[in-house]
Amino acid sequence: MKNNFIKNIFVNSSIRYSIIKSSISVFLFIILALSLSISYYVRKAYYDTIRDNLSNQIIKAVENYQNNYKNSSLETNILLDLDDFINSTSAQVQVIDLDGRVLMDTIGVTYEEPIDTQDFKIAILGGLGQWIGKVSYSKSKVMSVSYPIENYNQVIGVLRFTVSLDYANKNITKIIFTFTLAVVIALIFYIIIIGLVTEKIIQPIKTLTNIAKKMALGDLGVRCKNLPNNEVGALGDTLNYMADEISKKDQLKNNFISTVSHELRTPLTSIKGWAITLQYDEFDNPAILNGLKIIEGETERLAVMVEELLDFSKFISQKVTLNFEKIDIKDINEYIVNYIKPREDRENFEFIIDDISEDIVLNIDFNRIKQVLVNVLDNAIKFLKENGKITVKYLIDRNKNIICLEITDNGMGIPSEELSRVKEKFFKGKSSKSKNGLGLSISDEIMKLHGGELLIDSIYGEWTKVTLVLPMDK
Repeated sequence: MKNNFIKNIFVNSSIRYSIIKSSISVFLFIILALSLSISYYVRKAYYDTIRDNLSNQIIKAVENYQNNYKNSSLETNILLDLDDFINSTSAQVQVIDLDGRVLMDTIGVTYEEPIDTQDFKIAILGGLGQWIGKVSYSKSKVMSVSYPIENYNQVIGVLRFTVSLDYANKNITKIIFTFTLAVVIALIFYIIIIGLVTEKIIQPIKTLTNIAKKMALGDLGVRCKNLPNNEVGALGDTLNYMADEISKKDQLKNNFISTVSHELRTPLTSIKGWAITLQYDEFDNPAILNGLKIIEGETERLAVMVEELLDFSKFISQKVTLNFEKIDIKDINEYIVNYIKPREDRENFEFIIDDISEDIVLNIDFNRIKQVLVNVLDNAIKFLKENGKITVKYLIDRNKNIICLEITDNGMGIPSEELSRVKEKFFKGKSSKSKNGLGLSISDEIMKLHGGELLIDSIYGEWTKVTLVLPMDK
């Protein structure tokens, strides 16, 4: 569960990911700077302490030597008494002449080359020198502190104390490791806390996104509620306002379509009637007769469009009343055959339909289902290639209690980019032969009112399959 939470933090939301990424980047930058600072100052504190201790010890040793042995040479005093140097410190003690030769080394190291390190150079000039580096006889770094030995204010040699930094470095490493471990633990808690905080920020945005998707799909009744009093809440209010305005405009449009369609019905009927009547008069002029036939045909086409607009208006306004009745699937099969067969020979295509023998009863508005069938079958015929083929199959699913009516044609198909939009209101594709782009939209609404579905699948240039899914009567 914890793994899923961490995964969700980084995967489910790009805004969340951006917030967390930015926060962690700042956090890591601060921690890195702090780590480098702590590492530097801890190391400096340890090394400064070691240097100060060695410095105090070496200064006291030199002062003691100068007070007791200032009248003798350096080589002679070393041979006479080493204890003053050795007992003053636990460090490695070296006495070096001005040429860098080691006159004495408490651990017995011999040197082929003279000492030439920075601490020695500073010491022969009269200062207190310090040097950190590697030596041939130790695996770890060492720190050396050198101080001049004077006789009557003249430098006669150098006393050098050297200690290994191995113990100090191990302690420094432990401190840095402990700090790093604490940082890792803090980072884990930080990620979890940021994840929880961003979830609180992102959740209202997710809600708005889902609501916006529903609005985009035509559900303008959904509203944004219980949003925070901030920019997200303001965006939600804007979406609500937009939905209200679109709903008002849609209502005006639907009212206009309904009113205009009703008003057009009567004059179109009159025009068609007069065009038919006048064709029976004894006109000798072929042009007039041809014109009257054109008027009749165009009037019929406009009348069909008006009826579709009226249907559309009713569906949108949810004023459609379905007259349900018990219909046997064989009646639907018979209707399809009677509708298609006369056109098969006339329009030169092949028609194949399943012979269904099962007794399946549907509770439907037969006239409305006929309307869907006519629309789908007309489209199939309309887009057929030469010597085309239309097949009708029945698929029965007893478990889901549905029957699927598949109508397939080997026509020109639908482009993939248009497939998801063909059921939209007023949508007309590039190759569409639709008058107004309402046929499939109305058919889809009819199927939904029956508790069914209208599904469309197609490969452009090859075939189109329309599936009508209807619940069987229990």
